[in-house]
Formats: sequence, structure tokens, C-alpha cells
Amino acid sequence: MTEPQKIPLKRISIEATAIVASILLAFAIDAWWNSRSDAMQEQALLIALSDDFDATANMLTSVKRMHAVTAESGEKLISYGEEDNVPEADRDNVDLLIGSHFGRAIFSPPMGTVQSVMGSGRIDLIGNQALVAELTQWSSVVSRLHILEIEAREHFYDRIYPYLAERLNLKDLDKGYPQFLDSFPWEQAQTNSFLLVSEEEFLNIIYVHWVLKTNIISAFEPVEASLTRIRNLIEKELAN
Repeated sequence: MTEPQKIPLKRISIEATAIVASILLAFAIDAWWNSRSDAMQEQALLIALSDDFDATANMLTSVKRMHAVTAESGEKLISYGEEDNVPEADRDNVDLLIGSHFGRAIFSPPMGTVQSVMGSGRIDLIGNQALVAELTQWSSVVSRLHILEIEAREHFYDRIYPYLAERLNLKDLDKGYPQFLDSFPWEQAQTNSFLLVSEEEFLNIIYVHWVLKTNIISAFEPVEASLTRIRNLIEKELAN
């Protein structure tokens, strides 16, 4: 009768331990790699966001200034109307004051990176929850300003443009086009636009537009505050 073979429990135990250890090591390596990959993706995302919001800051300064110029021009026209007089030395300048209302600026910041990260659900790549909260609200903050800008643009097309088109030859109106600083490509005639400041309807239209532009300028405040916070948080994360 053959003796039963002894089971090498010690060897099996060692081999089993080695297998378990190799599996755990594989999991650890995989977790490390995924963690490293997420960190690299977050870094790339932060850089893209930084570029977008740097461009946004430059755009904001430019567009806000355009709105401010229109508001300042409207205020000056209203003051002429209140005095019911345009000094002779200022009469040529009235063309430019009216022409500035043709600047229909709209703040349209680059939203590609923000929309992409929100739409893909990869916002979880960003570890800073304060930054996540700001990015989540950014679109709605900009939207409130955009609504006011559209309202001002519609007022221009519905009220200002038709009114001026009936009374002036608009090609002769100085709209401050930078490409025509020296001379216009067509012969210019006097518009006598300064006479409009004595018309009540004109002053009412300009006043409403001035109110719209003033509201827009005020609406830039929360946008600027949000933009500053976002840029500071991104800079902080990139420095870590």
C-alpha cells in the first residue's frame, strides 16, 4: 500500500502569500498611476483655465470701457439738453458723442474650457472646492450681465438707429471708427447733429440708453469680483 504524499503546507502558504502580495502591489501601482494621471490632467486643466481667464480679464477691461464711453457720451448730450444749448466750440464734437452709441459691445468671454469640464463631468479633477464652486457659478454670473447688454443693443436698434436715420445722413456721422482717424473714404457733409439736443424725444431716447449702460457698468462688479477670485484660486493651485 502506497503511503499518502504529505501536502507541503509551508510552501503553499509562501506561494499564496506571494500571489496575494503581487496582487496588492499591482493594485497599489495602478492606484499610484491613476493618481498621477489625475494630477497631470488637473494641471493641464488648470493651465487651460488660466489662459481662458487671462483672456477674459483683458476682454472685460476693453468691453467695460466701451460701455463707459457710451454712458459718458449720453450724459454729456443730456447736459447739453438741460442747458438747451451747445456751445459753438462743442458742436463738431456732438457727432462723436452721438456716434459712440453705435458701439454695441457684448462681453463674450471664452467659455470652452469651463463648459467642457462641466459637460464631461470631470470637474472632480479639481481638488480645490472653492474653485469648483466659483467655476460652477461663473456662467450664471456672466449671463446676468449678458441679458442687460442684449437689452441695450435692442434699444439701439429699436429706438436710436431709426430715430437718427430719419434725421441724419448716417454715413456723415462721426462714429469714431479707428480706421478713419485721418479721413473718411467718402466726402463728409455737416450733419448739424447738435440741433437734436433741443428735441425732447431725442433726449428721452438718450436718457433711457444712458440708464441701460449705467446698469451694465454696475453689473460688471460681480463679474469682476468672481473673475478675481477664480484667477487667484487658479494661481494658488498652479503654485502648489
